[in-house]
Formats: sequence, C-alpha cells, structure tokens
Amino acid sequence: MKKTFFLLFGLLGCLLSVNGFAQVGGNDKAVSTPEFLPDAIYETRYWTNMANPYDSKVYIDTMVFFGNERAAFEYTSINCKSYSCRHNDSLIYVVMPKFSSMEKEWVLGKNFVRRMYQVNVNYRGFDRTIYKVYVSDLDNRDSGMGDYALVSKQFGIIYRYNTQGEILMLNRIDVIRNGKVMDEIDLLPLHIELGKTDIFTGYD
Repeated sequence: MKKTFFLLFGLLGCLLSVNGFAQVGGNDKAVSTPEFLPDAIYETRYWTNMANPYDSKVYIDTMVFFGNERAAFEYTSINCKSYSCRHNDSLIYVVMPKFSSMEKEWVLGKNFVRRMYQVNVNYRGFDRTIYKVYVSDLDNRDSGMGDYALVSKQFGIIYRYNTQGEILMLNRIDVIRNGKVMDEIDLLPLHIELGKTDIFTGYD
C-alpha cells in the first residue's frame, strides 16, 4: 500500500495552499494541480527563518499523507522548504510512534535517532507532549553533529535546527482534505508555551 502512495506522490508536481494553489518555495510563483488525491491529508506548512531576523519571508511546504501515517509522507515539490530534509524527516516519522515508549535510541540502517527530552504544554485545551529529537548518521551518533527537531505526534515536526546554524520554526498549518480546508492551526501560542520550558536545554 505504501508503495502505491509513493507512486502517487511522485506524480505531484506542485504545492497546494488553501485555494488549491502553492507558492513555490515561498515566492510569487503559483502552480495549480487538477485535483487532490482522494482522502489524502494535505498540510500546507508555513515556516519562519529564526536564524536571520532580517529574513521576513514565509517559507512554505506542502506535506501529503494518508490517515495518520506520516511515515509514508511526501513533500509535493522539490521547491518545498523542507524537501532537502525529507530523509531525516522520514526517519523521525518512522520512529515517532515509539517516542512514548521506554526506548530512547533507534538505529535504522546507517542512521541514528535519539529521543533526547520531552515536555508537556497546554495547547488548544489539551496537554501536548513535545519531543526533542536528534538525527545523525551512525558514525556521528555521539558527536552532536546532526539535525535536531521538536516533534509533536499531532502536528509533526514544528521546529528544526542543526549544527550549521540553520533554525526554522513552524508558525501555521492549514489542513486540507478533498479540496476543503479542515483546520487552520496557529502554532505561535504553542511556541510561546514551549519558550517557558527547558525543551532546548533539557536532556533525559
């Protein structure tokens, strides 16, 4: 089934926003697609570059998956801001269902994933568990050289940073199914609550 999903994802060539259009790479160019994949979940995800206070752009991804199966996701365009991160994103989403277990480390081939820390914050009337995750190749597992992410089981990766100085924060998600907007999620209140915790400095 997942192979079929990936084949369908490969046929997609543009981003989708609320009106069925996508801003490619967050610029002015828009490309339409004839239709949405039936029953697929499209998340238009809006990122801010936190490493550069003078960068006022909003960077856009569109992620597509079925049901709650983020592990079988795809980005709909090579112009998505997170497209270059899709390998590590995939590793995170594969092990995400195990984040609440006693396990803290996972080896996937030549790749390594570590759940470093977690906090609970209230958002939208519910307590949300946010995980800090580290991803690297296996040889660098103890070097700290790799990618870091804050991850929610409900909202996926909401913050990412690395040892090269890149920092991206997810501000908003528009959830679309069968061409209709199902939800508009403002994540800024969640990030404000996270700022009151030790999520960035804590370590299990």
